[in-house]
Amino acid sequence: MAHRARIEGVPTEETLRTLVQEARAAGADRLEIETSHEAGDAWIRAGFVETARLLEAPVDAVEAHAGAKEKEPSFGSVHAQTDDLDGVVRAVRQFVPRLPGGSKGSAVLPPQDGWTAVYDELCDREPEMLRRLAKELSDRMGAVVALLGVEREELVRMILFEQGRIVDEYLSVPEFYGPLPPGDVVGLAANPRVVSRLTGAEPEAIRRIAVTASSAAELAPARELLAELAGAIGIQGADHGWANAPAIEGGERIDR
Repeated sequence: MAHRARIEGVPTEETLRTLVQEARAAGADRLEIETSHEAGDAWIRAGFVETARLLEAPVDAVEAHAGAKEKEPSFGSVHAQTDDLDGVVRAVRQFVPRLPGGSKGSAVLPPQDGWTAVYDELCDREPEMLRRLAKELSDRMGAVVALLGVEREELVRMILFEQGRIVDEYLSVPEFYGPLPPGDVVGLAANPRVVSRLTGAEPEAIRRIAVTASSAAELAPARELLAELAGAIGIQGADHGWANAPAIEGGERIDR
């Protein structure tokens, strides 16, 4: 039995938890979601399967992804390859309030080694929003943007954008959220040559650090892996999220 719903937006954790509750109340064991074309990819990343944009997934899988059960927190940051601090601040001020979920605040730090860092409270709670913020910044600034983060204290994610397009992605445990087609698993392994072209990192260092596994237990602790990966790329400040973003002279903290 499937519980059906039509939702235009992306799957925030609050939305997923509500769907699980509704499905449980109806005695359903599957969810079928009708959504917009623009939001479809985000629902697929949440564990759904595309059937002519009618998406469905086991209630148990959605419950796990939504964090209805206790889970460890996530955090992340966005790093734009630009010295235009004011331009990044303007973009954050304009775009973040449009993200669903109600951000409590953002922080933009001055450029370090050519990278301007952005942290946001909502993006720590909702990693999908971090992805949207990184894409928007890359598109608006016409710059390379790196998303770096730890999800649930177990896995590391890196996404590189160029002019608003994803050009490389790394997830330390590709099937952490559920089974994927073999091609998608391969696609979540970092491409050392692409990372080198966009960031100047040594390909051999990326090949050594950005390894994947079938479980987090097979890898170094996520925070250690993230620190090593960020260091190879030449990015500072990837080891924390919004709550621990320091107040640095010349930076801007945006409270909401």
